[in-house]
Amino acid sequence: MSAGTVLAIAIPILVILAAAVAFTSARRRDAGNLGQLSRETRSRDRVGVAHTAEGTASGREVEKAAVLERIGGDLEPVVEAAPPAKWTPPDPETLGVTRRQVLNRSAITLMLLSISGFGAASLAFLWPQVKGGFGAKVKVGTRADVDAAIAAAQPAPNFAYFVEAQAYIQPYPADALEAAAAVYPENILAGMREGYVALWQKCPHLGCKVPACASSQWFECPCHGSQYNRVGEKKAGPAPRGMDQFPIIFDGDDVIIDTGTVVQGPVIGTNTTNQGLEGPHCTSGGHG
Repeated sequence: MSAGTVLAIAIPILVILAAAVAFTSARRRDAGNLGQLSRETRSRDRVGVAHTAEGTASGREVEKAAVLERIGGDLEPVVEAAPPAKWTPPDPETLGVTRRQVLNRSAITLMLLSISGFGAASLAFLWPQVKGGFGAKVKVGTRADVDAAIAAAQPAPNFAYFVEAQAYIQPYPADALEAAAAVYPENILAGMREGYVALWQKCPHLGCKVPACASSQWFECPCHGSQYNRVGEKKAGPAPRGMDQFPIIFDGDDVIIDTGTVVQGPVIGTNTTNQGLEGPHCTSGGHG
């Protein structure tokens, strides 16, 4: 290819490229001037003068006139703010109840209800309403039934045991009533006047069941050696008093033991019947 041909091709290409560069530069300059004030406008702003229908005014005056037109009148003077009021803590009752207070009070209420329910159940368990059997009034039979049981008692006559009442019914001699009146309460004396005394089977010392001794004709505790005469008055051993007693109630010919009423046994030294030892002891440690 000759030099002339190369120049013929290169010159038009260079012209086209130069035209493209010039066009692109002009577009960028136009885009950069968008949103900018013209030189004349900037010059007038520096002078601070505006031409209005009424004449020439400064920029500040124009702005003030625009504000007055917008709010419809003169500007109100600035009023100094009052000094802040002294802070006082709000009343908790006025604020109401917070979520935390609701949760705390609910928890306390539920806890109190639980404790109350448990307490009521415990009282009901520990204080049962007895309607029959031991702890209530127990009918043991007629007078004839009781007398027959006393006569046929084992291991020794005179010691009749009634399991449903957990008690012995013993004959009480009429000649001992005068001495008994100075010792026993009226509800026990009522049974003694009818010829009977009801003794709880428990030893007042530590609660062991006290059996009768056929040879000595006394009650003799096998646990710690406490001994009582036939009507439950203490004779020996560590017991703090005589055997505890139940009132006897007579309903016509029926004999009823009130096992719901426990009367503490007579004090140490009581001996209204003057019954002495009638044979060998069944437990060690006794004396007559």
